[in-house]
Amino acid sequence: MAGKIKSWNELKDLKEKVRKEAMGSENEFIVLVGTATCGSAAGGDEVLEVISEGVKKAGLSNVRVLQTGCYGNCYAEPVVEVRRGNQGMGEGVRYGFVDAARAKEIVDKHLSMGRILDEAVVGEDQEVYIP
Repeated sequence: MAGKIKSWNELKDLKEKVRKEAMGSENEFIVLVGTATCGSAAGGDEVLEVISEGVKKAGLSNVRVLQTGCYGNCYAEPVVEVRRGNQGMGEGVRYGFVDAARAKEIVDKHLSMGRILDEAVVGEDQEVYIP
């Protein structure tokens, strides 16, 4: 679909297409890095680069790294969500206060070994660990 969206149905179709592209299989990891204004200002762009490069270096062909907007956890930026491809947005593990070292740890432990970094998890109803 090129150009302007001309109808409500075109917008709904585009939304469904993007949703399907963001989904994957249960054997695939989707890593979403918050790079809205708040995320970028807190270092989200560097986190995105560290995770992307780490995934390449580790040869993790079952991982897709994507940028996303604000999660509403602005106090905890940069925020990174790791989920299985068959999970919907917000159903994965959300990490807060991610810096370059934590981004590398996400690649080395969560994505490579399947180990969740409990001390770095943030969410709406969770206590927040502030480093």
